[in-house]
Amino acid sequence: MTKTMIIIGIALGAVLITGVILTLVAPKRISITSRQFIKAQTQTVYDQLRLMNNFPSWSPFRLQDPEQKYVVTGKDGQIGATFSWEGVKEKSKGSQKLVSLKENQLVEIQCEITEPFQAKPFFSYTLNEKEGGVEVVQHFEVDMPVPVNAIGLILGLKGKMAATNRQGLDLLKKVSEKSNLTFASN
Repeated sequence: MTKTMIIIGIALGAVLITGVILTLVAPKRISITSRQFIKAQTQTVYDQLRLMNNFPSWSPFRLQDPEQKYVVTGKDGQIGATFSWEGVKEKSKGSQKLVSLKENQLVEIQCEITEPFQAKPFFSYTLNEKEGGVEVVQHFEVDMPVPVNAIGLILGLKGKMAATNRQGLDLLKKVSEKSNLTFASN
């Protein structure tokens, strides 16, 4: 065996061992909790969250892909209502479905992404009335099976997901506060 072959074998072995170690230590679930204070009535924010036809106005994904096509099925704002999308620029496809509602307190959404990868993220929005507005607590979870968990760790997916979620909450704040001002002035 030549020296070159030995070096290549050691390098491949190191890459394989590193890959195995990463899949063992990388989290198998990403969980992110974010908070946003919104100067609006609780009902205004609740309606932005539960009405699927409102989602495009505060979706960070529509901001990234304004040509995205979507359809809402079921009775909008009620359990079972589904927002299905197909990206044009970003080439994504999936749906999100209302799975739980508690008037002015809680909205839970189960997503199913089918393209360009498969995932089933879950979003929960808890609304807490505060003086001068409402605090929205967004909880996000997605399973990361092996070896996707290692790839996610290497690519910093949790940080990227947290930034996207933050952008969505910032847009929700902007839209809700603007809607609240329009409502208050009428």
